[in-house]
Amino acid sequence: MSKPLEGIRILDFTQFMSGPICTLMLSDFGAEVIKLENPPIGDTTRTGNILDQGVSSHYATRNRGKKSVAINMKDPEQRDLFLELVKTADAVVENFKPGTMEKFGITYELLESINPRIVYTSISGYGQEGPYAGKAAYDATVQAESGIMSITGEEGGRPTKCGGSIADYSGGLVGCIGTLIGIVDAQRTGHGRRIDASMMDALLLCQENMLSMYMRNGKLPKPSGNRYPAASPIGDFMCKDGVPIMLNISTNAQWKAFAEAFDQPQWLENPDFDSMKNRADHFREVEAEVNRVFAMYDSEEVVRRLEEKKSIFGRINNYEAIKNHPQVKFRKSFVEAEYDNGVKFTVPGNPLRISGVEHEDVYRTTTMGQNTIEIMSEVAGEAEAHRIFDPVMARVKEAYANVH
Repeated sequence: MSKPLEGIRILDFTQFMSGPICTLMLSDFGAEVIKLENPPIGDTTRTGNILDQGVSSHYATRNRGKKSVAINMKDPEQRDLFLELVKTADAVVENFKPGTMEKFGITYELLESINPRIVYTSISGYGQEGPYAGKAAYDATVQAESGIMSITGEEGGRPTKCGGSIADYSGGLVGCIGTLIGIVDAQRTGHGRRIDASMMDALLLCQENMLSMYMRNGKLPKPSGNRYPAASPIGDFMCKDGVPIMLNISTNAQWKAFAEAFDQPQWLENPDFDSMKNRADHFREVEAEVNRVFAMYDSEEVVRRLEEKKSIFGRINNYEAIKNHPQVKFRKSFVEAEYDNGVKFTVPGNPLRISGVEHEDVYRTTTMGQNTIEIMSEVAGEAEAHRIFDPVMARVKEAYANVH
């Protein structure tokens, strides 16, 4: 069964997290993603985190399903072969610090002159231009700069970064969308696009509601724990057995059902609780009432009552609970990334389900430079590919001989 992006070729200079997430999404749906890695080690995640028999879980998580070519862009002969590959590609994606590709002599204008249909996507912390363009950026620092840390954390506490790498992932997903927009446009017009995806801009979008309120009223929001300033009760509430439950009760209809679930008709008669705004204004009184009632019941009884009235809630799961979560199992949300040496890592799968695309359970994961001769033979011929890249692969093999 075919995948929607089959026939699309992506030349992938990405590393670490944001860029690899972008090209992973494309690879999962059929694009041929050729990861171009600097020898001898390549993407630094190949030697990071959990290593088993010389292969990495970090690399497998973000790069399963991709091909790997070892190429030194500082070598003119190898760089020229990359430019030949550009003629065969639909997009080039990179997430270096702005200016890095230019040091290799690579610009959109050059790629466009070689292949007018090429899409050239750059993912960076702050964008390709502006006073912050040249700043090195990692997820935590972009979370700080974007303002999202200023609204995250316990009430009265210090600003806190999110546990997940949301700047990296948001930037990568925006980059993926931009790349697809460019490819669709190139198919329609015959001409590609330059795509500039900023992790900071992506996080500003994630805060659209809070930022819009600030732009209107000038009031700086502060960390409020698990609360939400526009409605109540939203947050975690402790049950009798010490298990917290996360509530999200906002509309009047939800509030009515919630009061009925716990046999609290007086909540519906209290004028301080009779609208979303009033409940938000009197959130401490609302929360005190919820805490009082939840303290009467074990968590399973709380969940039963909430489910009976279709109230909106969530269990606060740790990773052990996620591993065994019935919805996660039903959707097969985890897949296996397998190296040729037989080592497998269980990793998060693609979050999208698309009709006509069969779910895959196991993805092949390449070792450093594994497809170098295969890919470069297309543009150099097999003999030339071996002449140029056999010494490169010898360096790679030597470097990885000591990785355990």
